Amino acid sequence: MQDKYILFADGKSPHTLKWVKELIKYYELYVISLRGYDENILHYIPKDRVIVLNESVKTQGGNAKLLFKYFDLLKAINEIDPKYLNAHFLSSYGFLAALIKLKIPSLKLIQSTLGTDILVTPFESKIKFWAAKFALSKADLITSDSYYMSDKIKEIYPDSYIDTFPFGVDDFEIGVNFKKDENLIFSNRMLRKNYNIDTIIQWFSNLDKKYNLIIAHSGDMKNELISLVDSLNITDRVKFVGFLNAKEQEYYYRKAKYYISIPTSDSTSVSLLEAMRYGCYPIVSNLPANREWLLDKINGTFFKESMSLPLFNKDIIQFNQKIIYNKAVFSKCIQDYINKLERI
Repeated sequence: MQDKYILFADGKSPHTLKWVKELIKYYELYVISLRGYDENILHYIPKDRVIVLNESVKTQGGNAKLLFKYFDLLKAINEIDPKYLNAHFLSSYGFLAALIKLKIPSLKLIQSTLGTDILVTPFESKIKFWAAKFALSKADLITSDSYYMSDKIKEIYPDSYIDTFPFGVDDFEIGVNFKKDENLIFSNRMLRKNYNIDTIIQWFSNLDKKYNLIIAHSGDMKNELISLVDSLNITDRVKFVGFLNAKEQEYYYRKAKYYISIPTSDSTSVSLLEAMRYGCYPIVSNLPANREWLLDKINGTFFKESMSLPLFNKDIIQFNQKIIYNKAVFSKCIQDYINKLERI
């Protein structure tokens, strides 16, 4: 008989679906989400194992109203009676899960940290720092997707037991050739302040007119960014394609020659790993987590506003693919994670 495992996470997130696809191989899996779920989850688990508590979540913290969902969550967990509770995103799901751990100490709690919940939110106020420390302190195991973020976790709660691995890509074959549009640049980050899409647009406006930019995803800066494109008279070269599902993202990764991502703060970005896997040349912020994957002007370029579009040797494509194959195939990462989990 398989152990019961609850994935307490945003059911609409592609990251959650990625975890579902792997965890179902090992556990009797349940998903509890605060804002609905992707219908694709039902390809892997029955609908009666997907529970929606219906509450909005702020990624920047300040989720005190989630406390009202505590009793709904506790009731669901008591009915399922799982061995494992795995919360994704510390400043919302993770804090609520830590309160459950107080009530049910025998429950094995895994806190999966995703980025701003460790790198930004805890350092915005003493209350947010305390909340992060509390949530980390109740975890039996913490997952982190970069060594830089693992160091930050230790800074908040030094006694943390951390498993560091990227939330990587599906298994693949190295050496597959992609038909690239030599003039296409792809941005696949949220349209929010941290991701500096406005800086990308300003930089792009100075490139040769033969180049085109695809901007994916959604966010509260969308209208402002569209206005910026209009004001720079580059509407014929910039296309906003909105939120993309996995197949739609793959289409643009396969087609684009360049991938650009320049957030102010970030851990290991899944989109960077996907871009490297599909042979896009990465242009990224000079951040510690990115330096775990790239060497400047060797297999990627660290962004500067004055830079031109970099030239690169096509051998870089297979070089980057080998890095991803050896370090970031998610199914392999999860196998190692399961081994650690069974020892706690």
